[in-house]
Amino acid sequence: MILLEKVARWINTLPETTWLDAACGDGQLADLVETHRRMLGLDIEQIRLVRACDHPYRLLVQASVTDLPFADQSLGGIVSIETLEHVEEISLSLAECARCLEPKGHLIISMPSVTLRSLWAMYRLRAPVYCCAEQHVRELSPITLKGFRHRFQTFKWFEKELSRCGFKVVRRSGVGFVFPMWQGGLSWMEHGMNLLYRENLNRIFSQLPFFRQFPYYRLYLAHLDTA
Repeated sequence: MILLEKVARWINTLPETTWLDAACGDGQLADLVETHRRMLGLDIEQIRLVRACDHPYRLLVQASVTDLPFADQSLGGIVSIETLEHVEEISLSLAECARCLEPKGHLIISMPSVTLRSLWAMYRLRAPVYCCAEQHVRELSPITLKGFRHRFQTFKWFEKELSRCGFKVVRRSGVGFVFPMWQGGLSWMEHGMNLLYRENLNRIFSQLPFFRQFPYYRLYLAHLDTA
């Protein structure tokens, strides 16, 4: 919900009124945006669309983010939350977003990222640590990571992908900044961090040059660069 709330705040500050929630899931985002926004929902899973019917979407459609069923330049904005880590053809999905957006239209994307916690765990275990190892095609990382079965891609790599598809990044942020896990007698420190996890301490970390490189969710705001 912290991530959804932050995304909704970004949407509410932008001028576009017609937004596509690409891979809308169960539909909670629509409850958080301003009521004058025209929210459209898309998901590849029918069961999620059924659940999304309980939320204020003007239209719900079953489709893939790599083949959007919308006309060229028909959408003011597109938001895709925690989706592109599952999509093999990421450039195809970004190109579809560019095709459907109006000139200067906005794109908001979030993807899971390597945190200090997961980086420490991978160093200690010599094994990858993921949200879902069976489903994730990629995760983002502020630094280059090699030697794992799944592919980690850097922030710079993803921004180049956005640029290749005609987007210019105008804002970068994240949600969830945590320390590595403590073991044994210091495990109480981990428990304390979890109790404060709802951004009380993390909001401080997000302002620090080193820690802000390691959010749990990496968040981008970009617009079509039509210049």
